[in-house]
Amino acid sequence: MFEKTSLKISGTVGIIILLLGVTILFGTYQMSKVSSEIIMISEAYKPLQESLSKIQLHHQKQASSFDRIIANQQDSAKEEFWASTVLIKSDIDHAKKITETGFSVAPDPTQANFRLVHQMFSEIEQAHLEYEEMAKTAMTSPSPVLLDQLNSKHKQIQNKIDSISSEIGKFDDQAITAIEEHERGWLIVQIAIIVTVGGIALALRYFFSQVNSDLKREIDYKTRELSEANKKLKDLDKMKDEFISIASHELKSPIQPIFGFAELAQSGDIDQKEAWDGVTTLAKKLQDLANDVLDVTRIESNRLTIYPEDISLNNTIKEAVTMAKTGLSKDLKILEETGQDVTIRADRTRLDQVLRNLINNSIKFTENGHIKVKTEIGQGEVKISVSDTGNGIPQEILPRIFGKFATKGHGSDNQAGNGLGLFLCKGIIEAHGGKITAKNNKDCGATFEFTIPTIPKAITITN
Repeated sequence: MFEKTSLKISGTVGIIILLLGVTILFGTYQMSKVSSEIIMISEAYKPLQESLSKIQLHHQKQASSFDRIIANQQDSAKEEFWASTVLIKSDIDHAKKITETGFSVAPDPTQANFRLVHQMFSEIEQAHLEYEEMAKTAMTSPSPVLLDQLNSKHKQIQNKIDSISSEIGKFDDQAITAIEEHERGWLIVQIAIIVTVGGIALALRYFFSQVNSDLKREIDYKTRELSEANKKLKDLDKMKDEFISIASHELKSPIQPIFGFAELAQSGDIDQKEAWDGVTTLAKKLQDLANDVLDVTRIESNRLTIYPEDISLNNTIKEAVTMAKTGLSKDLKILEETGQDVTIRADRTRLDQVLRNLINNSIKFTENGHIKVKTEIGQGEVKISVSDTGNGIPQEILPRIFGKFATKGHGSDNQAGNGLGLFLCKGIIEAHGGKITAKNNKDCGATFEFTIPTIPKAITITN
């Protein structure tokens, strides 16, 4: 039991820790991945700014070279002009490749930023081509109108460069803000993880507390069960010893006198008839003991056979009382207090067995006074009671008076018994659908009461 509970606890804790670890690792991976992407994007804006600065520088050199060409028509100035053109085109191509890589690999919405920058670099490229064509024409046939147009185009290119620089700066600020927000978000996630771990720890503490309480209750319950089972085993062992003692005594009691009658008959001290009568009486006592043991086995295995028939209750009581009066002491009387006779459906032999057991039990524990057999007719049942003025039932026996081997007298040999009679009475009465009880009287003696239905339930006969 404890190994299973420990396995459940350790398994639950292991699963929770595993899930928590997987969650933390996955969250860390995702956050680090997002952080790397944001940093990569932020770093991608730096070469764009550098390319843009180079383009601005080369364009200014190109404009300065053009002014010297117009003023002096120097060949060296022309070489510088066209060299600047090559560098500007190279820087624009380099910047466009960076933006193309950006909107190919960057996540949304950063892709839109790179597309916008790419478009603006393309516009600068187009404006620069237009500037070159106009400058080339002006080198051969300059005119004030064409020079004004070149100046306007130069300013247009400069404005576009400033515009791109502003956009890249804005996007760079957004990336920095995103990094800061990401760091704040990761901090919140870490705090949430710590709080979650703390909550799980508290939940586990409560869970373990409940498990410990449940285990303690279960241990206490099992301990009580074991204690009760041990007590029952001790009681059963004690009853077994008592039964063995009683049974051996009951068996020895008739056997020894049987040998005595046989020896007396053999020696001629008594006649044959007297010896046979004695042997027959003692053999019947042995037979009754054997029948009692068999009946106990049948009751315990639910195989007690009942043969119901319509019988007169008063007549059945009268026959049992008449038999009990044989050899009765003159100091003891048996009284009958029967009311209106009633016909009941019951097993005549078994009902007579119950009456004789109860009456003989009262005789055993009553030296003088009287025994009263009384009937009361109720609704749907008849109550029969057997009361006496004897010693009563010992208090330690009363709770289990109808159990097997529950027998204990008050010191007289006449009060000995095998402890099966009342157990048989209970089994027989319950087989008829009735109940049997026992109690001590207020003044003296004891009373046994049992009921028999006047409209009996269906009795199941088992063989």
